[in-house]
Amino acid sequence: MLFQADDFEVEFEGMMVAIKVMDMAGRTVFKLDFPDGRKSLMISRSRVFDGSKVWMSIPEGRQPEAIPIGAKIVEHFKNTKTQ
Repeated sequence: MLFQADDFEVEFEGMMVAIKVMDMAGRTVFKLDFPDGRKSLMISRSRVFDGSKVWMSIPEGRQPEAIPIGAKIVEHFKNTKTQ
């Protein structure tokens, strides 16, 4: 069974973004809802050909948002783990 985290919020570009944690086909996906009216964004962490992990938007095209907010998600889980 996969670990399913609770939904949470992170600060991004001066606003609190609501993040829903979902499982899609055995993969953890994050659905982001922005309070400024922009469309929701779904992101997932993927391993690329060289073995490194990158944040990807689903569908592709919103990488400029996926990468920095993905870093905020990692930071959230690191902070949660140490508490």
